[in-house]
Amino acid sequence: MKHVGRKLYHLVGGLGLLAVYFILGRNRALIFYAVVFAVVLFLDLLRLKIPAINEFIFTKFGSFVRASERQTLTGTAPYVLGIGLSLLLYRADIASLAVCFLAFGDVAATTIGERYGRTKIGNKSLEGSLAFVVAAAAVGFLLMLAGMRAGYSVVLVGAVIAAGVELFPLPVNDNLAIPLVSGAAMTLIARLTGCA
Repeated sequence: MKHVGRKLYHLVGGLGLLAVYFILGRNRALIFYAVVFAVVLFLDLLRLKIPAINEFIFTKFGSFVRASERQTLTGTAPYVLGIGLSLLLYRADIASLAVCFLAFGDVAATTIGERYGRTKIGNKSLEGSLAFVVAAAAVGFLLMLAGMRAGYSVVLVGAVIAAGVELFPLPVNDNLAIPLVSGAAMTLIARLTGCA
């Protein structure tokens, strides 16, 4: 499996940031996300300004960053921002689903897409997108079994929307767009179906 480090970083990072919300409580967690976002963004900009730091990052931590990010911002700041904004804007259960879709679905899409992706849609694959939906829906249903208040329709719509955001190229980083767009869709469906 390629890029194992980055996939683990993506998965563990999402779950870790989500856990902070329930450990610290809403207000302190939101402050924490804001601080982490600012620090990560500052360090990323510093890396781009100072070639020696950039080279060090890619030499020592190359498995955690994409080669295409050598001259651009990494996806870490949008990742933190997407999680923080989701937990700010949506109720906790919807936001938790959106974050888990990002953490599990994106990793599943990349893993399956790299290995089995044959039907290309742009630079992504249909197989990867289907893996995203399956992984996102599965984690959503598991969270429901654990007592999370959400309907099956909410989870399924959220999983499909999140996969669609990951599949199609948007002008916004998908680490930011996936939880925000899927969270908005799930909020709407929850209200329409009476799960709000």
